[in-house]
Amino acid sequence: MDQRRRWEPAAVIEPFPSTIRRGYLDAELCGEFAQLHFRSCGREEAPLVLLLHQTPSSSAMYQNLMPLLARDFFVLAIDTPGFGNSDPLPATFPGGISIAGFADAIYRAVSSKFDRPALVFGHHTGAAIAVQLAFDQPAFVRALALSGPTLLTDEQKAALPLAAQTIAADAEGAHWQRMWQRLRAKDPQAELSLSQREALLAFTCGDYYEASYRAVVEQDVVPQLAAIQCPTLVFAGGRDLLRAAVEPTVQLLPKGRAAELPEDAGTYVCDRQPAAVAELLQPFFLEIVRAG
Repeated sequence: MDQRRRWEPAAVIEPFPSTIRRGYLDAELCGEFAQLHFRSCGREEAPLVLLLHQTPSSSAMYQNLMPLLARDFFVLAIDTPGFGNSDPLPATFPGGISIAGFADAIYRAVSSKFDRPALVFGHHTGAAIAVQLAFDQPAFVRALALSGPTLLTDEQKAALPLAAQTIAADAEGAHWQRMWQRLRAKDPQAELSLSQREALLAFTCGDYYEASYRAVVEQDVVPQLAAIQCPTLVFAGGRDLLRAAVEPTVQLLPKGRAAELPEDAGTYVCDRQPAAVAELLQPFFLEIVRAG
């Protein structure tokens, strides 16, 4: 009698709703094949929430926030083209590196896989992309949430690209120290591991760091905000350099409303105070879902 065990396929392991999974979405951009890296969390059949990150970060900045939203939503955080593990925009892409280009690539990739509208949240550069996405694809964006809206003053427009100038590699490693000091200055109280992650991501994206800031400056955001018809929630932390833009942004939006984050919240609020962000996003997005 043959005592050998017969092979049987392993049981499929279902992840917990709070488990963060990773993968790639495909997009055709100007006839070229591109892949955008994502993190996802929650049940795929739940209402779709799309998270868009700041510069020079990646979807990694949402790892603490995503599980807090996963009970009610399918949460999808995308690496912007050229950042994290996403391919850059093709060299032949119309307009070069632009907010419109980022929004178009993200829309193509997400809509090709998930054929339904999304609730969209963006932080800083991600907020600029979110506005562009709602302006260009109004049927795709059910509601919008903006943290640190990019309605910039003339002084901010002049300073922003200078704050992200490319730091050339140095044989002695001085470039590491310069980048470390730049990113620590954003929040000197941030965990060292967070600053280290951001420094690595800043070097990974290369020239896209400065180029994305220039793209934010060049975006014609005022008429876009005025044309957006979906409900929009706008907020910023007390230490966010873009906090002063909250009220003017709300005034431009036909269906805008303001909310508040803690006074000690800054540029890394999604990493460091995810519960405060979730407490704003969850009821707002649920309100939109329940309204149908």
